[in-house]
Amino acid sequence: MRAIALGIAIVVLTGVALATPVAVVRIDPGGHLYSLADGERYEYSYQQSIYQVPVIEEHVRAGDTLRIVRVRSRDLRAVEYFRWDGQIRREGDEFVQDAPPDHVAALTIRITTEGTQRLRGAAFDISLRSQFGETVVSVTPAYAPRVLALIGHQ
Repeated sequence: MRAIALGIAIVVLTGVALATPVAVVRIDPGGHLYSLADGERYEYSYQQSIYQVPVIEEHVRAGDTLRIVRVRSRDLRAVEYFRWDGQIRREGDEFVQDAPPDHVAALTIRITTEGTQRLRGAAFDISLRSQFGETVVSVTPAYAPRVLALIGHQ
């Protein structure tokens, strides 16, 4: 009898743990889910179309919004292109500028033919063109049951 009760308790607790909502980013189309806790950072990188140089935008999840924290590139012009107030500084071989405070409900990305756009976080590294093709995707902070976050799809 105890073994049955223990078995039932384990099943119930496992079910509760798998149903518990966790913080994710959702990428549509397709409803792909990737773990991203509140306050956790990720990078959006791409080839800048005018100067043809790599650019990395550092973003952070802030509750139900996303915020760009800073931008960096080896080419000063690519950072200047943002036209933000504040100093551009040199860190190693890159130019870096902190972003003004701004929060968005979702990040919209048009995936280009160059195919160099990536989203990279602690729990994911996605080549956007390989994953989605040439289209427009939206990246939205969300919450999903742990089991869906573990399989990466809703």
